[in-house]
Amino acid sequence: MRFHHRFHFATSGKEFTMFSKVLVCCLFAYVACGVVVEHPPQPYSFGYDNVDEFGTRMTRQETGDEFNNKVGSYSYVDAFGVSRVVKYVADATGFHPTVETNEPGTKTSVPADAPFFSSAVEGPHPVVVKAVHPAPVAVRATLGTPVVHAAPFTYAHHAPLGYAVASPF
Repeated sequence: MRFHHRFHFATSGKEFTMFSKVLVCCLFAYVACGVVVEHPPQPYSFGYDNVDEFGTRMTRQETGDEFNNKVGSYSYVDAFGVSRVVKYVADATGFHPTVETNEPGTKTSVPADAPFFSSAVEGPHPVVVKAVHPAPVAVRATLGTPVVHAAPFTYAHHAPLGYAVASPF
């Protein structure tokens, strides 16, 4: 018996569809893995100063150098004079802000290496009221006379209430 191996290169519709899907996926993967060219940082500077219809002033300014270091600030002052100014430096060692404010309820502190300087005026301190303890009272036991009522107390009794339903005829 002789065995003949025949190579058949004809494809069915399903095989062609699957092949085209794989080909499209490979094309997308090739495009997605494209070479990204990174340019060196360019020096820049920008800023704005804006006052809205309520009298709140907001500002921002920042500069960047060729080493990707940033120096800037942003601030606001509302119509009542409450303000906050944040000055910062961002470099290879991190983000380093300094906050200056007069917002009520704030205090000067240094949380998380971010100095916070407050010039807020402290409001009046609440008045401390000390509790007054009553003076001790001496209680003496006395033998008193029994209390007698002038007349015995009784409940008034009423006759039972009667009711009737009107006839519909």
